[in-house]
Amino acid sequence: MAALRERGSHALLLHGPAGTGKWDLAMSFARDLLCERGSARAPACGSCPSCVLMAAGNHPDLRVVVPDAMAARRPGAAQEGEDTAEVSAEPSSTRPKPSREIKIDQVRELTSLTAVSAHRGGCRVIVLAPAESLNLPAANALLKSLEEPPEATVFLLVSDQIDRCLPTIVSRCALVRVVAPPRAVALQWLHAQGLGADAAQRLTEAGGAPLGALRPDENALTPELHATLLHLLRRGPSLEAADVATDVPRTLPIGAAVALFQRWGWDYFAFRMGCALRYHPGDVASFEVLSHHWTLRAASGWIDRLRDLRAVAEHPLNARAAIEGLLLEYIGSIASAHEKSDES
Repeated sequence: MAALRERGSHALLLHGPAGTGKWDLAMSFARDLLCERGSARAPACGSCPSCVLMAAGNHPDLRVVVPDAMAARRPGAAQEGEDTAEVSAEPSSTRPKPSREIKIDQVRELTSLTAVSAHRGGCRVIVLAPAESLNLPAANALLKSLEEPPEATVFLLVSDQIDRCLPTIVSRCALVRVVAPPRAVALQWLHAQGLGADAAQRLTEAGGAPLGALRPDENALTPELHATLLHLLRRGPSLEAADVATDVPRTLPIGAAVALFQRWGWDYFAFRMGCALRYHPGDVASFEVLSHHWTLRAASGWIDRLRDLRAVAEHPLNARAAIEGLLLEYIGSIASAHEKSDES
């Protein structure tokens, strides 16, 4: 924290893999900046009026800007959620899906914070995440504030995918990369949080990010669905279209299913290259059978299709049709590669 404060920038962009604690770091830094007894090298005291306001979720000099889909991260969201739940009689199925974008109106509302002096006489802090969710009008509006920063105002931006952020915004921030801790340290921490024997596998699937392994994802595959899809992949050359139609359920999270398929494809490449299997170390026999039928060229084409679908996974799609289509392409790519091998 002290190192961040000593950088003296009006805008910091914390970036790195999801699940590495960037959001918690940004909010902790905001507490330090707003603390009325803190210094450049001391953390927030936790007891001054400013710290008490932060703990209560209603500090007047802090503004948190997130998409509506992440409204739970706004200070005081728990209390607000209880109030709205009581008065809302509209069926959840008819309500519009919360936006995953930060919109221009949200950025314009920051003017009410920066147009007046800080209520507590110190600085004002704006925490915005994820920065890549800014739509273009909102990004351009924020850019003006970063180019001509309001007095005594610090912007803390958080991003899981810095390459998707507007380059001009990135160039006007001091960049702070937040990396995953060493695997042994992450595993020790996960065990301390109560995770059992599956901690190592969950950490691997989360790309080494401990928070990603710890926190349940509402869009994650259930254990049963994970096992079903993995069973279909393991069938490899013996998998048939009828199996796909029978076993793929009506609803499932597209992003999580595609991520499972990608991990299968990446491990297949690792097997063919003679490397250790990262995600499926117990599937050597399955990959051995598959290697006699599926060429690397065909596998690469299927993985490209996975990447394309992953990019639009947040858009309205027929989940079952999309996943069935990918599995049918998996069958087709194995069959076509085998046919070409027979012809030669």
